[in-house]
Amino acid sequence: MSQTLYLIFTAEGFTEAKEAILQDKALLWINPDVLDETQITELAASDIELKILDKWVKPGDDKAALEIITSIEKNMKKLNILVEYL
Repeated sequence: MSQTLYLIFTAEGFTEAKEAILQDKALLWINPDVLDETQITELAASDIELKILDKWVKPGDDKAALEIITSIEKNMKKLNILVEYL
């Protein structure tokens, strides 16, 4: 069975995807400074595996998103990757 990973760049994208992330127990990769401590705590309490991206990615930067996706696919198998597009 494959797992779902959400690649999110904005607070708005997180708000839209949050319910699905929690329901699916999905992985979440997200830009730095999008989540506050309360949100991070809530995700941890819900057993959501969270990765804060190493550097901020401009929303809509297809080249940067593709590089992240390529890295994810190289290191993690059997994932459905959902990307926030603006």
